[in-house]
Amino acid sequence: MKKPLLIVALLVAAILIAGCTSTTSSPHDAETSPTATTPPAPTADALLSEEEDDILPLGEIVMFRDATEENELSLKVASFTDRGSYEPADDPRKFTAPQGWRYLLVHVVVTHRGHRGDGYWTTVYAPPVQQFSLMDNGRTYRPESIPTKYLTNIGELYHGDEWVDRNEKCEGYIVYKVPEAVINSEDATITADIVGLKHHSYGYSYGRECYNFKSYDKNPVWRLV
Repeated sequence: MKKPLLIVALLVAAILIAGCTSTTSSPHDAETSPTATTPPAPTADALLSEEEDDILPLGEIVMFRDATEENELSLKVASFTDRGSYEPADDPRKFTAPQGWRYLLVHVVVTHRGHRGDGYWTTVYAPPVQQFSLMDNGRTYRPESIPTKYLTNIGELYHGDEWVDRNEKCEGYIVYKVPEAVINSEDATITADIVGLKHHSYGYSYGRECYNFKSYDKNPVWRLV
């Protein structure tokens, strides 16, 4: 009886050893058949961080040229302040913001930096005030329409839409009516929508692009706070 039992035990052991050997991969197999991995997709935070890198601090200057490449100009959002009301210098009326709202006044400066052509076309075009928008918390605010040149106790308004000659500037305040929370918001930004801007007045430049953005191909954005 002992011999049959011994033979059965040896057969079982042989089967177990053969099974373990056939299911074990060698180091060589692991090296030649690597497991394919998919790189992780960019997260929302990473994409937001890249967008944040493109936002300019208040006072940062953007340099570019006109479409002829003969004139260089600069643009900057220099500063801002806020008021509960404003008074046009040539108008007896006083405009007061509704409760919970303020007037945000943003100082914009366009400067003619120099002419590099033959002296024939020496002016640059200052973008219209409508090209500047304020954004905060997903909401867009447009400039107030104020048909005057100066505000009492504040200064000159920026209207743009004019030609600036060498060594001259077009500057002034753009007025936005915003909720009080926007004044100190870290997300409040000013965007100059000028890439692809075309001349709208009739004449030599009608329908042509105003600027050449070889080194700056996106609308500049400034953070207010």
